[in-house]
Amino acid sequence: MTKYIITTESGSDISPQLVERYGIYVVPMHVTMGSETYDDGSFDVEDVYRFYDKTGTLPKTSGSTPQDFTTVFERIFEEHPGAHIIHVAYSAVTTVSYNSCVLAARELGNIHVIDSKNVSGGLTAVVVATAKFVEANPDSTPEEIVTFVEEVRERTRFVFLPQSLLYLKAGGRVSNVAYLGASLLRLHPTIVLENGYLVASKKYRGSYERCLKNALKDFVTNYSIDPETLTIGGTAGLSEAYKQLGETTLNKLGYQDPLWFSAGAVISSHGGPGAFGMIGIEKK
Repeated sequence: MTKYIITTESGSDISPQLVERYGIYVVPMHVTMGSETYDDGSFDVEDVYRFYDKTGTLPKTSGSTPQDFTTVFERIFEEHPGAHIIHVAYSAVTTVSYNSCVLAARELGNIHVIDSKNVSGGLTAVVVATAKFVEANPDSTPEEIVTFVEEVRERTRFVFLPQSLLYLKAGGRVSNVAYLGASLLRLHPTIVLENGYLVASKKYRGSYERCLKNALKDFVTNYSIDPETLTIGGTAGLSEAYKQLGETTLNKLGYQDPLWFSAGAVISSHGGPGAFGMIGIEKK
């Protein structure tokens, strides 16, 4: 029986508990603040915000290098001779990571690279679904696993609601005019993933509390989400009150005990402090 090992990048924000549960290996992405570059996950996420407050510039995020992948892949093959690696990759259109992984895979063999078309918690959702599929279907061929990943990624939904567009403006993802207009009109646009790209979507108006309630209602109304995959959470600075509001709102909508995630430095650099995320995989 072929042994499969699943890998992904740190930008998935996958929790240590899930890494341990499914034996997942994580390849570091990187964050540069000033003249120093750090592995994603090796520092306090709020350092991103402190750096911006101090300098007025966003940290620069960068994908994993071919050497990052080679280091992890070689370790896997040492620990699991004869294994096949299933790499569920961070959205290929947003970073060099995917191409770096392909380059590393060519040198080693037995590595199957699939673009998840997702980031952060959306990527974690695809990774976990893949791990569950492999557990339930241990005799699957690599091609069958790849086909599964390519299918499930198309049903994976990730929406986040920033409290401010300041970080998106600083990163060039919204114009100054859009930023000023949203601030004046108390608009909170959601950010969604479309074909791997982060794009602005439906705008909500009013207090953040009101917008959050409406965004959650629309999320579970517009998408037929499998309750077992429904996940909420956010970037550093998300208050306990908003976390509780999110869970209470979902409870009233018939969704009990949603899963939780905490966003890492890569997505936090775009969403800013206190952004709320909602994730789920649609039923077939």
